[in-house]
Amino acid sequence: MVTLTRKQVGSSWKIETAALEQALTLLEAKGLTIAEVIHDDNIEVNSILHQHNIVSQKDLWHKCKNVMSKFKELLQEKRRSPNDSTVECAETIAQVAVFFIGQLKDYCRDNGLQQTGSKLQLVQRVLVHLKVPEAGANTEIQCQRPLKYPELAAHDLAYKLKSWIYTCAKNATVRGDTIPQLITLDIHNAANHWAGDHSTCRIMPGVRKCVTENWSAGQMCKYPEGGKTHKAVADFLKKYITEIKMKCYVRARENFISETFHSVINKFATKRIHFDTSHTARLACAAMD
Repeated sequence: MVTLTRKQVGSSWKIETAALEQALTLLEAKGLTIAEVIHDDNIEVNSILHQHNIVSQKDLWHKCKNVMSKFKELLQEKRRSPNDSTVECAETIAQVAVFFIGQLKDYCRDNGLQQTGSKLQLVQRVLVHLKVPEAGANTEIQCQRPLKYPELAAHDLAYKLKSWIYTCAKNATVRGDTIPQLITLDIHNAANHWAGDHSTCRIMPGVRKCVTENWSAGQMCKYPEGGKTHKAVADFLKKYITEIKMKCYVRARENFISETFHSVINKFATKRIHFDTSHTARLACAAMD
């Protein structure tokens, strides 16, 4: 076990790479051949492993977590008002409510209306001025802009994407597939599968429910095939799931043991207290635990 402090390496963010280089040197000096190292997505660690000709595999859990986080941003993206649209052209309450506060204030200024107040108040003034049908003082107005891709939220596809990536990686490991192109294609296929297109599922290896049950085109779809949601999901997967990135996940490795160590160490060396002489012994106790 290698233990380093911030004083020894200069800063805390250098500890991981410095400890790795020291550990590799010690192990290689003992004649041990290191075939593979699993780590978080750390570029510097990846560079060190490449210099030592060691296979670099990254933690699958962190990959799923990062992709899921980015996908939630897509899921929560709001619908914007069209660039070529103006407030004057709005004919319904929903069409007025989708405009930004600045656009509503500009309309109020140009038409001699009061510009102060909340967005709800601005919308009500504009509705009255435009004489929109059913618009009145007691009209319920939803000022929050609607989701750009409501189907994603309706079917909880962020969680489903996480499970899809895990399943693709685990199945590839069981089959012994180490080709990043195949696992990348399998993950990209999620966009078509959720759109009801199961043609790629039929040519991919492994047992799939949609194939065994012979789902027809459009069956169990989450959004229309060829629509804007389908295109958005496909573009997202092509951006964040590439062959270059997935070559570090073809073995579906996880480093949960080292992650667990961060929790166990608090029992022996809590960060609230500075242990000078007994710190190494406490780390050893945590490792044995």
